[in-house]
Amino acid sequence: MAWKDAFYFTRSQQRALLVLVCLVGCLFFVPYFGKYYQNKSSEELVDTVFLAEVAAFEASLVAYDAVVAKKGYSRQQPKQYRNVKLVNFDPNTLDSLGFISLGLPHYVVRNIFSYRRKGGCFSTVEAFSKVYGLTHEKFTELRPYIQLSKPKQVESVQTRRASVGLLELNAVDSLDLVNIPGIGPAYAKRILAYRKKLGGYVHVEQIREVWGIRPETVDKILSFFYADVSKVNKIAINRAGIDRLKSHPYINFYQAKAIFEYRRNKGVIQSIEECKKIDDESLTPEFWVTIGPYLEF
Repeated sequence: MAWKDAFYFTRSQQRALLVLVCLVGCLFFVPYFGKYYQNKSSEELVDTVFLAEVAAFEASLVAYDAVVAKKGYSRQQPKQYRNVKLVNFDPNTLDSLGFISLGLPHYVVRNIFSYRRKGGCFSTVEAFSKVYGLTHEKFTELRPYIQLSKPKQVESVQTRRASVGLLELNAVDSLDLVNIPGIGPAYAKRILAYRKKLGGYVHVEQIREVWGIRPETVDKILSFFYADVSKVNKIAINRAGIDRLKSHPYINFYQAKAIFEYRRNKGVIQSIEECKKIDDESLTPEFWVTIGPYLEF
C-alpha cells in the first residue's frame, strides 16, 4: 500500500474530521467565556445586594424619624438639648445635672466646673457669657434665668490668706499650692517645674512667666507668696560650661557661648560689672539685671 493511501479519507470521513476540529476549537474557548459570564453574574449579584442594603437603610431612617417625631425632637438634634427645662439658676452653685437640664453641652459644663475649681467666680451675668464653648445664642436664651448670689470672693480670699499665711515660694510643695484658691494640680505642677528650671524664684512676679497661667489668676495668688532669694541655686559663672549656662530659661545658646568665650580669653570673671564688658549685642544691660541674681562669681 502506498503512503498516500494512509491519508486518504472518504467524503463522510472528511466531514466527521471537520466536525471534530470545530469541537476541539470550541472547547479551547469555553474557559474564557465561562470566566466572563461568571464575573458578570458576580457583579450583578453584588449590585443587587448593595441596592438591597441601601433600601433597608433608607427604610430604617424613615422609621426612626417617625419615632423621634412623636417625642418632639428631630434626628439631627443633639442629645443634650432634648427635654430642655429653663429655670432660674446660679452658675456659681448649680450642679452638673442642673446645667445639662438647661441644655448645655457636656464639654461646656466641664469648662464651667474647671473654672470654678480654680477659684473662678461669676460676679456678673456677663461674666458667664465668657465660658469657653458657650454660644451667644445659648447665653441669650439663659440670660433671663441667671440669678447671682452676693459675691463673697474677696472675703473668702482674705480669710483663706489669713489662715494659710504667707508661703515662701522656693519652699512650697504641691500640697501647699493646691490649697491656694485658683491653683489646681496642673498649675501647681507648672509652678514647681519652672522653679526648678530657674533655680528658684527671686521675686513672686516671676509666676507670670509660668506657661499657661492666666494673668487674672496670677493677680489673685501673688499675695499668698514671698520669695527668699537666699534659697536660689546660682550658676557658678567661672566653672559652668555652655550647656549649663543655656539650661537657664533666661540664657540662650548664643549668650551662653559669648560668656564662655569671654571667660576663656580673659580668665576669671570677678563681678557683674565685668560681665557688662562682654562685647555682644544680645547681652544688654537689661539682660544682666535679670540674670544677675542667678550668677555666682
